[in-house]
Amino acid sequence: MLDDIAMRRPWNLVVNAARVRSRLRLRSLTPGVTIVIVNWNTCEITADVLTAVQKLSPGDIKILLIDNGSTDGSRQRFSGWPDIETMFLSSNAGHGVALDLGVCASRTTVTVTLDSDAIPLREGWLDVAVQPVLTGGALIAGLRSSRNFVHPVFLAIDTATFVKRKLSFQVHVEPRSGDAPVVWGVNGWDTGEIMTRSFSDDEVRFLEPTPNAAPGLPGMTTAGVVYHHGGVSRDSTGGVPDEALTAWRSACSAHGLSSVLDTDG
Repeated sequence: MLDDIAMRRPWNLVVNAARVRSRLRLRSLTPGVTIVIVNWNTCEITADVLTAVQKLSPGDIKILLIDNGSTDGSRQRFSGWPDIETMFLSSNAGHGVALDLGVCASRTTVTVTLDSDAIPLREGWLDVAVQPVLTGGALIAGLRSSRNFVHPVFLAIDTATFVKRKLSFQVHVEPRSGDAPVVWGVNGWDTGEIMTRSFSDDEVRFLEPTPNAAPGLPGMTTAGVVYHHGGVSRDSTGGVPDEALTAWRSACSAHGLSSVLDTDG
């Protein structure tokens, strides 16, 4: 706690309190899956993802949307969205902090993280990540990143393990002198990278990247079941410009999602 105060990380005080609450209710976790999606000023794109998740997932799936202090009307849009839970943060706490809060708030045995521009492509999409964790074959499963760690673009994790091991999705960068650059994997670690190191090899199940069915547009797919746009471009206010939204919708159409989203693509 003192470190968080000294390093000016006030949101970690909130995360630590959430960890305490989550540990107290570990015995009451129910079998099942909670999907955690973090949104920051990507209202329309996140709405598409929520629509696809609800239409392409089993009816008993729980969805928790965490909004990182958006200013694009997201709060108004998602506060009335049916059949989801919401957590509205007062400001942008950062993606990793929001994911930490989301897993700590989960009341199911498995928690899935899904980027707000990562969209399921077909029914059964959850199985490839969730089944290894549900059956005990792994404690964490998801997209294999370039440095061989599980990235929360699309990830399933045993909720109790996350809490008990005090794991975190937060980025960590070591202090540097002068103009020394950040070298990822050497003096900086990406979202989920340090967390993956907390697992033994037999506790991890990697899902491989697969070809993108939207030629000429950004993105990749994971195990052929989730398309990730690759980071939707933002304007100076943090919002999504029209051309980025058009590219997103075109990519969704190329993946055959127009009918799911009721959009022209």
